[in-house]
Amino acid sequence: MKYLYTIAFSVFVFFHLAGQGYDKNYQRVSSGDLTVDKNFYLLAVIDKAPEVKSILSDNALLKGFLQKKLNILKAHVTDTCSLPVTLVSDFIWKDDTAALAKELGQVYLANKKAFDKVIDGHLRPSGYYQRFAGMSNSVLLAKAWNQCFYGMDYIVNQYGLGKRMRYPHIDSVSYVVTSRVYRIVLKDIMASLDEVNAGFDVFYKPSLAVAMQLMQANDRDEPARLEPLEKGINKMAFDQIKKTDWKKYRYAVIVLPGAGPSLSTTPVSPDGKIHCDVAARRYLAGDAPFIIPTGGYCYPFQGPYNEAVEMKKYLMEKYDIPASAIIVEPQARHTTTNIRNSIRLMVRYGIPIDGPSLFVTSMSQTKYSAADAFDARNKRELGYVPYTRKKQLSNHVIEFYPMMESLHMDPYDPLDP
Repeated sequence: MKYLYTIAFSVFVFFHLAGQGYDKNYQRVSSGDLTVDKNFYLLAVIDKAPEVKSILSDNALLKGFLQKKLNILKAHVTDTCSLPVTLVSDFIWKDDTAALAKELGQVYLANKKAFDKVIDGHLRPSGYYQRFAGMSNSVLLAKAWNQCFYGMDYIVNQYGLGKRMRYPHIDSVSYVVTSRVYRIVLKDIMASLDEVNAGFDVFYKPSLAVAMQLMQANDRDEPARLEPLEKGINKMAFDQIKKTDWKKYRYAVIVLPGAGPSLSTTPVSPDGKIHCDVAARRYLAGDAPFIIPTGGYCYPFQGPYNEAVEMKKYLMEKYDIPASAIIVEPQARHTTTNIRNSIRLMVRYGIPIDGPSLFVTSMSQTKYSAADAFDARNKRELGYVPYTRKKQLSNHVIEFYPMMESLHMDPYDPLDP
């Protein structure tokens, strides 16, 4: 299911000039839940901005939305509702977005200084809203709200109602949502959240809490697994980046996409090994100082292996490539996000993106990725193409230049936003 939200603030005055985007010196805030931060950074920021949080908490109409959700939670503790559609549907925002758009637009205009401080001090420099960097503050904020509402609804639809969303073969709910066991779980979620309802002090928090509980019920913590990467699995490579003389290399990195195994007994699939072999050859030839193996916990469904981690092991064991030359990107779930997420790490780790990098893989995936249809898929699924100046060099190698838009968070993919 895919539908559009229309959160757009109609304003005739108080236009704020478009500001800057990502700032490498910006320190991201933390809500204490990295899955929330990656999917809903606006909400994490609001929770750390007392003035803005107070404005939203004190607004009469928004208080009404909050109270409605709290009443639903409380009612579900004792009522006879037992099916997913009766338990979680009321936490979806779709039918309320028009009223929210109007009210949140007015709230912004009435408290412009406080909101602009949050937008200019956090939303823009974080990079999470990089595609909106050229827009005015009012429009950027409207689009950020839009992403939050859509993102929460996506999670509830997929993990609460069992709808087949964007990538059902690897991302879907783990249980039959109408089964007795899952219906009991959903009912217990309502009771558990009602017990802590005093902490729901802003209108969106009950729906956010329901969404996060549904992800937890399905063991869907992929956005937070292995983090922080630069202090763990990527520490040696992260430290090496600072010592690298980039002028010695034609390319900044070699992006190595995964190919998930179909068997739970196989850490690296047959094609995954080929991917590693061809990437290792280019690294050992001196094309770039780093390899970025990229791929998450995708195949088999809810399987035990992380593609990037297992490829790193393979490269080290078979080719004796040092850990300091391997930057693991363990969250991408598709070829589109293999590239996008690798660029994210390049930017945040300080790797130059003004020059070319390589995408190195099997012949079949190279043919697929070099085609115009792959560009179209990126536009369709991400809303943009994360690379430019794509050029196929051989049966296994594509040259590309990274795009800063890759930093932008994606509410259509809650497991890898």
